[in-house]
Amino acid sequence: MCGIAVAIDWPDSEAVVRLLIDGILHRGDITDPLFSPRPHSAMCTRRLRIVDAERAVQPQLSFNGRIAVSFNGEIYNYRELRCELRAAGIVFRTESDTEVLANALQTWGPAALGRLVGIYAFVAIDTATGDFLAARDPFGVKPLYVIQAGRGLLFCSEMRPLLDAVPEGDVMLLPPGYLLARGACVRFKSPLQTSPSIVPSIGDAKTLDALLAEAARIRIPDALPVAVLFSGGIDSTLLAHYTRRFRPDAHGYFVGERTSPDYRYAAEYAENTGFDLRMVPFDADSDATFALIDEVVAATESFEPNVVRDAVCSLVVSEKIHNDGVRVALCGEGADELFCGYPPLEIAFQDTPAAGQAIRSECLALMHRVSLQRVDRCSMRYQVEIREPFLDPSIANYALNLDPSALVRDVDGRAVGKAVLREIYDLYPDALPAAIRDRTKVPFGEGAGLDATPENSGWKQRFNATISDRDLADGRREFEAFNIRTKEELYYIRKLAQNIDINRVPHLRDRAWISFPVGEYREKLKAYTHFSL
Repeated sequence: MCGIAVAIDWPDSEAVVRLLIDGILHRGDITDPLFSPRPHSAMCTRRLRIVDAERAVQPQLSFNGRIAVSFNGEIYNYRELRCELRAAGIVFRTESDTEVLANALQTWGPAALGRLVGIYAFVAIDTATGDFLAARDPFGVKPLYVIQAGRGLLFCSEMRPLLDAVPEGDVMLLPPGYLLARGACVRFKSPLQTSPSIVPSIGDAKTLDALLAEAARIRIPDALPVAVLFSGGIDSTLLAHYTRRFRPDAHGYFVGERTSPDYRYAAEYAENTGFDLRMVPFDADSDATFALIDEVVAATESFEPNVVRDAVCSLVVSEKIHNDGVRVALCGEGADELFCGYPPLEIAFQDTPAAGQAIRSECLALMHRVSLQRVDRCSMRYQVEIREPFLDPSIANYALNLDPSALVRDVDGRAVGKAVLREIYDLYPDALPAAIRDRTKVPFGEGAGLDATPENSGWKQRFNATISDRDLADGRREFEAFNIRTKEELYYIRKLAQNIDINRVPHLRDRAWISFPVGEYREKLKAYTHFSL
């Protein structure tokens, strides 16, 4: 897990890449040597040392020195790919997954992307021809941004360094699951299925149990401590259960106080199992917490409320994990989107399968700009690599092929999602509490105590006290292109505009919203106490 900076056909390429790296020093603990594969091109990595820490210096070169790769992420099946490449006669110098990627690209070309299981954003340069290939994992767990000027391109893992280094030009994002080459930007074939099977599966808890256990196992680092972001919810409790199977000393981090809505569930699991649960103090109503907004907005590079609210919690837990000397943690991102943990998904699937599939596709497509952007920016701010087992292709493909009855069921007249995940709890009644199995979804921040009572929100009251109705009207005109609706959004976008030139980032104008018709389902939504209308 790293931050990368690459210049291709760019004047003063080495100087510009050094500027970009200076802007992402927080993303790693060592800066690898700058490498110039060709005139007017340069590559550099701020590396967080995890896999083959001492020898995995980037960029890694293919066996013949022709392909150079700057890589951010983790390839979970790199050992299997290395064995296959070795059988073909390729000799490796390191144990790193980046070297495996370089040799896979040299051997199989772009088709290598269809064999990768992992989270990644990378740029590869052919040192002989100057051709390049940039790609981003199918869900967009890892970020990659680019500025283009003529034939020249600048890549970086975050937006602000690009904006600071280049006075003109828009910052564009490479979409998840896409590759970029000279004259082409196309979706590539990956292990993730693009459409569900014709015959849906009715679901089987034992099958999913085995898949989830393996997805957790391959994300546990070999010789480093591992932690779990733990809320006492359905997803994080399952991850704690699997992680401790392979690493009994794994511990969990709970954000909040003993009065937080999530605490009693987290405490019950810890008490029943002996799980090492570490509290991360979080006073949702304090001035200090509200003051974190400046840092959170700068870190996340977003003004979306559904990013910023939970990012306040993500940032404080990432700092605690870092201070404890832990570099790798697992989290439950993706479970709600795939297995229908959000009220709009539950209601849509209860309505019709087609409506549910459409809303779920939107939720999954937006993850790279919402939950995954929050996780990446907050964790990397403190040099922590957070991994998402629920986004393993085996899990995602399984979920996407499920019949709606295995996702959402009627419970006392209300649609309740995650049906097959809840069934896994029945396989381990002594280890997985029924009280957690039967929980309703509570957003991360609310479970920690932030905005826990939307109808009387102290968080929103602060924005009302800070911004008048007239100020909101003026702000909506000032930021008309960004479709500002609330005082909270106005507060955040003003903070973001102080950090970056938002007018040079076109995708910020395309709001991260789903098309769920709230008005049509208003009465049904009232049954979900933690869904704010």
